[in-house]
Amino acid sequence: MSLTTCDVVILGGGPAGTATALSLLQHNPALTVLIVESSGYTGPRFGETLSPDARPFLEQIKAMPTFSKARNRPVNGVNAAWGSSELQTNESFFDLQGRGWHLDRAAFDAMLAYAAVDRGAMLYLNTRFLGCWQEPDQSWQLIIRTEKSAPTLLKPRFVVDATGRLAWFARQQGAHRVVHDQLTSMSVMFNVDVDCVDNYAVVETSELGWWYSVLLPNQQMIVTCFGDGDLMRQEPLKTLDDWLVQARKTSHTWGRVQKGEALGDPSTCIAYAQCLRPVFGPDWLAVGDSAATHDPLSGRGIATALQSGISASYAILDWFKGQPGGLEEYADFCEQQFEQSRAALAEMYALETRWPDSYFWQRRRGILVDHNVQWLGDLGL
Repeated sequence: MSLTTCDVVILGGGPAGTATALSLLQHNPALTVLIVESSGYTGPRFGETLSPDARPFLEQIKAMPTFSKARNRPVNGVNAAWGSSELQTNESFFDLQGRGWHLDRAAFDAMLAYAAVDRGAMLYLNTRFLGCWQEPDQSWQLIIRTEKSAPTLLKPRFVVDATGRLAWFARQQGAHRVVHDQLTSMSVMFNVDVDCVDNYAVVETSELGWWYSVLLPNQQMIVTCFGDGDLMRQEPLKTLDDWLVQARKTSHTWGRVQKGEALGDPSTCIAYAQCLRPVFGPDWLAVGDSAATHDPLSGRGIATALQSGISASYAILDWFKGQPGGLEEYADFCEQQFEQSRAALAEMYALETRWPDSYFWQRRRGILVDHNVQWLGDLGL
């Protein structure tokens, strides 16, 4: 087994992990930073829209010039039927201030990863994190393995968990997830005539939950239904035919794709809001979705991930200076950001007063609270 020593290992090469690496190396180029990514950035990834408030974070890590060269399709705005059946253009629905961008998400994540490589990071692609332990002197030992090589032993001074909402590393250290809802997404990709579809994202509520549709750079449209997982299973809502039955009940969403071609069965993904407790420990911390995942209604998933990575880098830099208090400040930042997001979204959900008998909307208004529900168990996690 080969041995690699480094200052920081980042488990996960999404926007939060790569932003952490970029910011660390921007402020201390002497650090040895290693990114472990389970994919090769070739498959589809969720998160198709980048809000314009991500711009200052991309500028902060000096990634905006490279991003601008990709010529991503701009988002003209958001058309929303929320609280009313009427569709209204709302530039600020997703905290949009100006135009955002439609993304090839895999290409975007790869762009950030290779920008980190250009800055001096080491990148392991198609690599699995197999396990870890701490030596008596508290030094970390991690085992990783690529598809075509023997396991490698890593000996970092600090570990960053950027493994996503399942927070694999942090949970092995005793951290646990506090889950606040059962939000689940079911997405279908469509071939559409782009000349007959406007370049706006569309959000529309229904009795089941809410719908989101947007054109992608590859000229296809993704349509996503967001609802509670347990309620979706009761419908049922498993096959493409089931999904289409519900889609036809919408007005504006179905109008965008009714002449298009569905390209496969629905892709299901958990989308619940959760936070990690604790968000850091001896010589490690969690970033991005590992630290907290927000309701996708905020539309700021990628921007939040970038901000999380940058904030985490400052805490890590303080740690290397012998100032561990930065980790506590980072934990406070994560907590405040999560609670602010929940408060803002509660106000948003309260605007929709139709379907008073819908369990989904009763839950969002705090009318129906299922105290006996074992959220993670219901979701099979």
